Amino acid sequence: MDSSLASPAAFGHPDHYSRRFTGLQDNGGIHINSGIPNHMFYLAIEGGTNRVSGLSVQGVGFANREQIEKAIYRAFVFMLPPNATFATARAATLQAARDLHGVGSAAERALSEAWTAVGVQ
Repeated sequence: MDSSLASPAAFGHPDHYSRRFTGLQDNGGIHINSGIPNHMFYLAIEGGTNRVSGLSVQGVGFANREQIEKAIYRAFVFMLPPNATFATARAATLQAARDLHGVGSAAERALSEAWTAVGVQ
């Protein structure tokens, strides 16, 4: 299955929560819908604009990508329950960014902007 972090829609994957797959295939879209957090990850690092929301994100920059990688790893591996939703993932990644980099850090800001841009509140 081909995909793109920068442009999931180029491969038929949603890049915004409003475009998520809700059918029965793919166990409710578990893989198809990964385009949403994938695009969030890309935006939090590289910055850019989500094509659906039109919202821009100031990423932390490639040189600082480890800040985002560590926050997402911590959240997804240690903080998410089995029944996590997109909103739960947002909350966990923001908390992980605060834990690792401090309240109001560039990582927390970038993650918050990126989740908002992909339609997850």
